[in-house]
Amino acid sequence: MTALDPRDWPGLPDWLDPHERRRSPQEANREVLERCCMSVAFCLCFAAIAPVRLMPFVFAGLLFLAGIASVSLAVLRGERPLVTHLTAWDEAAFLFTATLGLRLWLERFPAE
Repeated sequence: MTALDPRDWPGLPDWLDPHERRRSPQEANREVLERCCMSVAFCLCFAAIAPVRLMPFVFAGLLFLAGIASVSLAVLRGERPLVTHLTAWDEAAFLFTATLGLRLWLERFPAE
């Protein structure tokens, strides 16, 4: 039986460790924009399952959950919010802003 050696463990996956592979700001921006668009598309697909009159409210709720997931990713990756390129913090800010805008536009939840 071999001894346990933590130095033999694989490193963090690329999506979790931003320092694993240095990227240009353009590549980082494209990755954040792609991830944000995919989040919006998935939220819209899952909101389409809800009844028609509740769909916008479900969509806003799912966007809020996607924003929380983006904040969690930013914290796990240790990203700083004020850098020159887009980060998961910017993605979360966009998703939270879209949620707020949608909720303000919808005004109130239907009673029935």
